[in-house]
Amino acid sequence: MPWHFGLLSLCPRIRRQRERLIAETAWRLRLVTLGCNYRRVVVDPKQKVVILHRRCLWFFPRTQHIPFRAIQAVTYGYQDWSISQYFWWAHDAFDVFRVGLLLQNGREIPLFHFFGEGVWTITAAPWPESWNWWIYWKEYLTDCAGTQERESYYFATVLSKMLAVPIRPA
Repeated sequence: MPWHFGLLSLCPRIRRQRERLIAETAWRLRLVTLGCNYRRVVVDPKQKVVILHRRCLWFFPRTQHIPFRAIQAVTYGYQDWSISQYFWWAHDAFDVFRVGLLLQNGREIPLFHFFGEGVWTITAAPWPESWNWWIYWKEYLTDCAGTQERESYYFATVLSKMLAVPIRPA
């Protein structure tokens, strides 16, 4: 059972302002990139619109208004970016959760990625599964993980409920 710490994940800042849901690029990511890339998503249930503000390379801002009726689903996906998964059957995962919008015309608009330290994972060990805990007991007891899984799932769920659309795999 891993211990979860927010410092081990890089997630957007999500807050509620009146009735609106606002999500912005994480301040740590903005600091590392010197503000080069910035994204802000505002879900306004009164106007029934999702407003997507993007800025790339400091100089190229774009704003996109997406009406609720144009959204078919919220997309939610996962990838393990750990290099060690290809060389060993047991590894510490590096999680990347992706949340986006699937439009009625079939186009997918990515909203945010949630990065972070994942849990200790065993993919294809040559011994019986019941032995895993006994062989890797130290890794299981000292495992630390980020909060990216929980935060991405909550964001996708709240977005799905506000837009009244289902969640689909990305």
